[in-house]
Amino acid sequence: MKTCPYCGSNIEKINQHQYYCNFCSMNLDFRMVKENRERIDVRVRDFVLDAVIDKTTPEIMTLSTFELLYLLKMIRKERSDMYHHMHVFHRAGEQGGTEFKEVETETGRSYMYYTKKAFVVENIIRTRLGYVPERITENYLAKYLENIKKDKTRPMIIRTERQKSMK
Repeated sequence: MKTCPYCGSNIEKINQHQYYCNFCSMNLDFRMVKENRERIDVRVRDFVLDAVIDKTTPEIMTLSTFELLYLLKMIRKERSDMYHHMHVFHRAGEQGGTEFKEVETETGRSYMYYTKKAFVVENIIRTRLGYVPERITENYLAKYLENIKKDKTRPMIIRTERQKSMK
């Protein structure tokens, strides 16, 4: 029995790729449809590759919230490192090393890049959670993963008969 992934209601097939849920008043892509009132799957990878930082905003938006949190932690670390390096090269340039000015400028560009990437990821997280965590620690991420694993997985069934009480 095909059911809605949001409310668990039976759904109607519109065509090969679309279904309709009367309760939710919405079309559903065939890939979203569930069987026997199953709940929506939560896709979680417990790691993010560094290469994801360089993805476009639409590509970053496809990541799970956990992946975004992990990515933001990585971006914040890179941004902090770039700021530190920029400061070091600036001070070295003040000591008379003209070759450090070019490196300081390049490091400054990297700092701006990571700052903008942080803004992108923070704003995506803000739309999903309603806030952006001030600090993202390994403990925070572990607790987030634990909550995902403890989440409800039972089918969405509404009991219509009273259970007999045991006296």
